[in-house]
Amino acid sequence: MYRDDKNNQEQNFWISYADLMAGLLFVFILLVGAIVVRYIYVQQDLAQKREALGLSEDALSDKNEKLKVLKRRLQDSANRLSQNKYEKENLAKVLHLKDNDISKLKDLILDYERGVDKMQEDLVKNQNILILKDEEIVVLQDLLLQQSKAHQQLVDELNITKVKIKNLTGIRIKVVKKLKERLGDSITIDSKSGAIRFSSNILFNQGAFTLKPEAKKELSVILKKYIHTLLFDENIRKYIDNITIEGHTNTDGTYLYNLKLSQKRALEVMKFLYESDSKNRELYSKYLSASGRSYADLILDKSGEEDKDASRRIEIKFRIKNEKSIKELEKFLNIR
Repeated sequence: MYRDDKNNQEQNFWISYADLMAGLLFVFILLVGAIVVRYIYVQQDLAQKREALGLSEDALSDKNEKLKVLKRRLQDSANRLSQNKYEKENLAKVLHLKDNDISKLKDLILDYERGVDKMQEDLVKNQNILILKDEEIVVLQDLLLQQSKAHQQLVDELNITKVKIKNLTGIRIKVVKKLKERLGDSITIDSKSGAIRFSSNILFNQGAFTLKPEAKKELSVILKKYIHTLLFDENIRKYIDNITIEGHTNTDGTYLYNLKLSQKRALEVMKFLYESDSKNRELYSKYLSASGRSYADLILDKSGEEDKDASRRIEIKFRIKNEKSIKELEKFLNIR
């Protein structure tokens, strides 16, 4: 009996539990259905609002365009108004200026009339002064005539001086011509300076200052003729100030080393003249000098670069008496 009651209670419990679960499931289904319905409603409402918002934005954009047009019209009106105001102000200023100009013109007319009166007075005074000045003009004319004669005399003396100086400047040309006649084609003579040049390659070994034996033969013929033409012709010697033997090097080595070498080479050529022509030493000592120039006066090739072989040389050149002064006078007197 007891077992049957217990079984009945268990069956009743599970039936009640099943009913409860069925009820809860039904409530859940209703809740989900409500949420779905609500979601659909909200989506529809949101789409309507979006559509309404799009129409509002289009309307707002249209209104903004109309507002811009109105603003431009308003600005144009303001500009025209401002321009009209500016033109009115300018017109007022012009009218005011014209009034001032008329006033100034009246003043100018009055000043002009006063000036005419003063000019008439001055004219009368000047006529009287001119009468007095006529005598002074005659005196000045006499003075001017005397000055013209003095000036012409000075011009004549100046022209004579120019001729004399021009003759002196032609001395170098005459000397160069004489040298070319004596030396012929044995060596090139500079047509402007009259200088002659010996290559160091012919006279000396590399880095040495002792003359080569064959170099002495060339110097005996050419250099002696050159020196004798300048010093043993009385008509030429009286214009010679000095004769310089210059030693030159290229840029191989330091400046001081090349200075010593160029000095020794120039001195060696000088010694050769003294030793080979001892009877004229006194004359040589009066006119000849030796100088080393290192690489201070390089010879450049056509491209402007140093010509090392040509730069190594011995040059013999002469200077005419008062040559510097004559050149200054030429420049001052504009002698061509």
